This record gives sequence, C-alpha cells and structure tokens, in this order.
Amino acid sequence: MITVEASSATILNLPRLLYIGDVAVESTTGGSALLYRLLQNYPSDRLCIVEGNITKSQADQRLPKVAYETISVGSNRLLHSRFVLPYRSCLYLSARWRSRQLSKLIETFQPDAILTVAHGFSWLTAAELGAQHKLPLHFIVHDDWPSHTVVMHQLRNLADKDFGTVYRQARSRLCVSPYMMESYQKQYGVTGNVLYPSRAVDVPEFSQPAEKTGRNSTSLVFAYAGSIHIKGYAESLVSLASILEAAGHRLVIYSGLTQSSIQHLGLDKPNVVVYPMVPSQQLIHTLRKDADVLFVPMDFDQEYRSNMEISFPSKLTDYTAIGLPLLIWGPSYCSAIRWAQDNPGVAEIVEKNEISALADSVKKLSENPKYRLQLATNALTKGVEYFSHAKVIEQFYQVITQLS
Repeated sequence: MITVEASSATILNLPRLLYIGDVAVESTTGGSALLYRLLQNYPSDRLCIVEGNITKSQADQRLPKVAYETISVGSNRLLHSRFVLPYRSCLYLSARWRSRQLSKLIETFQPDAILTVAHGFSWLTAAELGAQHKLPLHFIVHDDWPSHTVVMHQLRNLADKDFGTVYRQARSRLCVSPYMMESYQKQYGVTGNVLYPSRAVDVPEFSQPAEKTGRNSTSLVFAYAGSIHIKGYAESLVSLASILEAAGHRLVIYSGLTQSSIQHLGLDKPNVVVYPMVPSQQLIHTLRKDADVLFVPMDFDQEYRSNMEISFPSKLTDYTAIGLPLLIWGPSYCSAIRWAQDNPGVAEIVEKNEISALADSVKKLSENPKYRLQLATNALTKGVEYFSHAKVIEQFYQVITQLS
C-alpha cells in the first residue's frame, strides 16, 4: 500500500497522457470500467481521452474534468450488417491512416506518452501516432486479441504479425495476468508487466465475511454477475441452475439479458431470477446481503482456449471484496483456476467438464458452513493483495513514470 507522501511524489512525475482506444473510458462494466478505475485519480489536466465513435462513452459516466475527444472509426450500422467481415477488414487495414485525424491534438495537448488497449483497431492508430511523433506507447492487453479478432481469413496472419510488432514497439506492455505475460514473452521475445484489474477507488472494504456465511442453511443463493457473451458461460449457468433446483437452492443473475434471451438460453427456470446489471458499489452490497456463494464460470470450448488461458476474469476484483465463498468451474488451464491453485483455499474449484463434479462441489459448499466461511475469509485477504486500487495504481504509475 503506497503512502500519501509517495503517492503525491509519484503524481508530480506523471506524464501528460493521451489515451486512444476503442474501449470507452466510463464507469459502466467490463473493460470500460477497468480503464475508468485505472485513470480515476489521474490528474485531469494531464490526461486526454480519445475514443472511437462506435464505442463512445456516455457523458454522465465519464471521468470528471477530463477532456474527451472522438476519432471517426467507422459505421456502427455496417458493423451490424451482412458485410461485417469485409467491413471490419477495411477498418483494420485503414487503422494506421486514421492517425492523421489526431495531428492537431498532438500540437494542442502535447502529450508525453500514449496509452492504448488491444481491442478493436484503434490501438494500431495509437501505435502509428506514437511512432510518428516519437512518443512512448503504453500497451494494455486484457484479452488475447490475435485469437479472437474478426477479419477476413486472408488477413489473419498479417493481423497476428501487426500485433506482435506493436507489442514489441511498446515502451511498456501491461498484461492482465502473469500467464499472459509469460505466454507473450515466449511468442514475441520481450517481457511485460503484470497489471491485474483494479477495484474502484471507493469500493467498500469489509474486514470479515458476511455474518450468514458460517451459518447452517437448507437453501442457499448462488449468484453470477456479468455479461453472458460466450455460449459456454450460458451453458454453465444452465447446468448450475439444474443442480441447484434439484437440491432446493436458487440462482440469481445480474446481467443485461432480455426476457427473450433468458428463454433462448434456457434460464427460464423456477429457481432462477435475472436482474439488470447495477453499479459495482451497489452490486457488492446487494450480493453480500442476498447471496451465499459467488459463481465464476470459464469456458471449456477449445475455440476459446487461448483467451481462457491468459486473460483474467475481471469479476474477481469485486467478487473477492464481498466476503462470500467463490465457486470456480473451468478447465485446469484457465487463468481463474490457475490463480485459485496459486492461492490455495481462495475458492472451491471444479476442473472437470462434468455435471457430477459440479454437483459434488455444490453439495460440499451447501453442507459445510465452516468451509464456506474459510473460503470467504481467504477471498477477502487475497482480493486486497491482488486487486486493491492503491496497489494496482501504484504499479501503473511506476511503470509509466519510469518508462515515459
């Protein structure tokens, strides 16, 4: 934990930072929330945000007093048309050219460094701008961009090569997990820095698990909060719901699902309740009050193996702040399971893609309140160690001040 004095000294040395990216910087969910938290206390007069027009932030969700600009990336309508594949390919090939739109901003803002994130294609714009103006590039990687970007087949090798080129070009490479850093070091021959997702600066901190955690109960509430954009996540939730229904337990889900999508996914079960997403602070208090176990599904599908191996589930940042036991279901190679194994006793883990294995873990959790209490206590401790805002921000500031 950094002291006030050290923090103040570091802030005085922070560079004038220009963010360019296709992830909006706003206090919502996912990657947007991670960037918002990372820049939440950055001096507003030394920060400028440039977002692509397709994923532009909402004004009321932005960092206060920070200048926001927009770069024209493309047409949202065409990205949702039958021409999406060739159109995305065109956006990829023209990404470096779009740096021309920002020449005037370089003159007016006069940045000392550029920050970008590997999502969409504007990170290529940021890299080109950095090269043109000899500005250090700080490259954040949350997901394995090469394995899941959508371009025409003929361009995949070129896209992979471009990612490797920019990864090597960057002054700092901020990887979301040690597993990503190690994998990329083998592939690209350069080292990176591990920067786990951060909690918000004002996240509630509990010294003890929720009081009910160590009590006997015949009916438990399992909870999941987050998007369900991968088929495997939905299938995992359906499997869990079926197990819980047979055992007399319930599942609550906080996600942006419509009624039709709930039915389509098979989550319209009598023991399942789906709520809209809520702000993280409210969610933490709500789950602490209403839930008993927090569920972290990972995907067993080989199509997503690369991303499951090296990316990191950002929901663990807030999950570990709540004071409830964690249940992680995923393949042995996925980052969530490996993190839990590196920190024994932080979660109940299920590595087999078998309903019976998940059912055994549900039974173990439901019948042993002392075990639930132990897991919850360990999760609180490890959450502070890995994801506290002060620790993550200290690491981020040290990297950009030393390498800018």
